[in-house]
Amino acid sequence: MSSPTTPPGSVPRGSPWSQELINHLQPHATIYDAQRGERFDLCVKGQGICYLIIEGSVAIYRRSNNMLLSTATSPAVFGLANLTDIYFDDYFKTIKPCKIGIIPADKVNAICQQQDLWGLVSSHLMFVYNRLYHHIMPEGTPTAYELIRKHLLELMNEDESFREKITAERYIRDKTQLSRSGVMRILADLKAGGYVEMEEGRLIKINKLPTKY
Repeated sequence: MSSPTTPPGSVPRGSPWSQELINHLQPHATIYDAQRGERFDLCVKGQGICYLIIEGSVAIYRRSNNMLLSTATSPAVFGLANLTDIYFDDYFKTIKPCKIGIIPADKVNAICQQQDLWGLVSSHLMFVYNRLYHHIMPEGTPTAYELIRKHLLELMNEDESFREKITAERYIRDKTQLSRSGVMRILADLKAGGYVEMEEGRLIKINKLPTKY
């Protein structure tokens, strides 16, 4: 198994083991060309499904409250946590046209046993859960402004094609479920103060965000 490395000082958004996993699993998957806005469930009729994002970008949501958890760009792999009987019943939507490999979790389980891929799967899952804990889950009890600031910075780092199709207000509320009026008020103040540049609600540029509101 290879040991991907990351340049010092950088934090990868996607798992460095995704492409290697795709190389092993793609020959056994059904390949589907998805259009923008299609939805894919990680659990279908009680069966876990794994998805290989071969080309394109997706947005991942929590089913219970439709909260936007994160976005991902190819190569990416979803559904490996469902190799057990405890299913993560979330879903993702395509941000732009994607090439996706679809394969049942039980089939992935068999392939992992046959090809001795458990070390690779473990490295991938540890990376994913580490990113979830450190970069997605909030620390402590942040104020509304701290949440908005955090997600504005994240939005600026999203794929440009995604930023062009979502307003800053919608992105922040999808990820925090703050009130629309509260988000709009703070965004308006930031824009008036020259801290951010927006056009028709879409984030164009961040000049400098104050740490406190």
